[in-house]
Amino acid sequence: MNPSAPWHHAPPVSADVAGGFVATEAPAMQQSIRSALRPGEGKGGPVVIEAQFVTGAAERVVIEWRNRYVGFVPTSHLAELRGQLAAAGKAVLWAPGLVYHDGKYWRVWVGPAPEGGFPEVEAGYDHLPEPPPSIFGIPLTRLRRDL
Repeated sequence: MNPSAPWHHAPPVSADVAGGFVATEAPAMQQSIRSALRPGEGKGGPVVIEAQFVTGAAERVVIEWRNRYVGFVPTSHLAELRGQLAAAGKAVLWAPGLVYHDGKYWRVWVGPAPEGGFPEVEAGYDHLPEPPPSIFGIPLTRLRRDL
């Protein structure tokens, strides 16, 4: 096999995420997370995932699962994962994780399953607002004629 061939991919690199973390921006990512879930997944508890990390705009690190962006790395782990992404080069940087429902939102946990349950997300953890309900990307409020 020719390692310089264009179809040759570097082996995936496992990220070091220490104790793990909850991905940010769950309210804004609900559509992506729900569309990545397969029918019936999540009804019996958390879903085991392989989270991949990619560089996003404004130097953010985006969490990808099943070819969908499902969250962002929080600032507390950002520098560490940026360094790991740079070191991985063209290889895929990944970590085990779980998708779980916290009672209000689907959330992404990155890292080994936390002992004692998932940590509660405090107010202000997510910065992006939940998008308004829409049909084909048009917010339902724009469809009302009385506004």
